[in-house]
Amino acid sequence: MQTARHTPEELEAIRKFTVPTLANAIETFGVIPSNEGFCDSRMRCHYPDLPLMLGYAVTARVSTDQPPSEVRPGIVEAEYWRWVASQPGPKVAVVQDIDNPPKGAMWGEWNANVHKALGCVGMVTEGAARDLDGVRKLNFHFFSTHVLPTHGYGAFIDYGGSVRVAGLVVKPGDLLVGDMHGVLLIPAEIPLLELARAAQQIDDLESEVFALCQSPDFSIEKLIELDRSVAERWPRPTGKERLLRTI
Repeated sequence: MQTARHTPEELEAIRKFTVPTLANAIETFGVIPSNEGFCDSRMRCHYPDLPLMLGYAVTARVSTDQPPSEVRPGIVEAEYWRWVASQPGPKVAVVQDIDNPPKGAMWGEWNANVHKALGCVGMVTEGAARDLDGVRKLNFHFFSTHVLPTHGYGAFIDYGGSVRVAGLVVKPGDLLVGDMHGVLLIPAEIPLLELARAAQQIDDLESEVFALCQSPDFSIEKLIELDRSVAERWPRPTGKERLLRTI
């Protein structure tokens, strides 16, 4: 198995944060625009009560509309399983159904059990899911753009390349986080311990604003003063001026 590019301590440092807080923290590094790097609103979180999903992408493309043929043969699934097993964990299966709309759900109890056994903690698909009640018992994250009752002509077409899911391009090894708010990609150039520090700083600063707003001593004048103070203390990337502050 390949070695993960982060230590367990680095991964653990960001587990306690929500996806919106991590998105705010990523903003402060100035490496991507604030309106990029996440799945759009087509992506549904089926188990919003689960803790943060965190894992490296293992990618595949599937087809559910037409049976495999000589022109578009399905892959040997055992080879795909071996490839998934060889990748560093924790892992998230990221799958693009090439049919639009999908005509079946490749993701149910079968593939959830198989991929959990291969080291995956969840699945993200531009495609369909089913067996939502059974998969919930596995504590396995499920994100999909559709829900359908049947598997259609479900077949894996290829694996190990870039895929697009709900507007987000994902490559094997990309680090993803997900919760009830959606799925977010953490850029590889951001050190996770620095990201965690920025996220904690943002949480602390936001807590000051929330406390004032819920205080019987609240006033607009105090809010203006605190907002200015928070803006001055908001984390900024080294050597760059932060262009946007989002509370």
